[in-house]
Amino acid sequence: MAVKVKSPSEKRKETAIEALNLVLDSKFLTALAEPSRIEVLKQVIRHGKADISELSEGLSLDRSVISRHLLTLQEAGILVRDKQGKHVYYQLEPNQAIQKFKAILNHLEEMVAICCPPSN
Repeated sequence: MAVKVKSPSEKRKETAIEALNLVLDSKFLTALAEPSRIEVLKQVIRHGKADISELSEGLSLDRSVISRHLLTLQEAGILVRDKQGKHVYYQLEPNQAIQKFKAILNHLEEMVAICCPPSN
């Protein structure tokens, strides 16, 4: 059976697809895929640096659920936590979040250029 040799454009497309898949399957997008987590994130953005007591005031979720969502957002690099004594404060990690969105956009732009070039 003959092995099909891929052209440079096929290799480029395959590499771009793999890179895009890695970005789309990342913890970052997974963290943002849950509507309740988005609500928690909105609370963090509204409050700035806040602890779970402050964040839970505007949410109809149990504190344990909020805590799990905060941990997921932290693990995804969207939030940072700062422990001060008995209190743990959460806030947005803007630089990392912006970098991750830019990476997603860059991979999408590359994929579109390869797969869906504009028609003339």
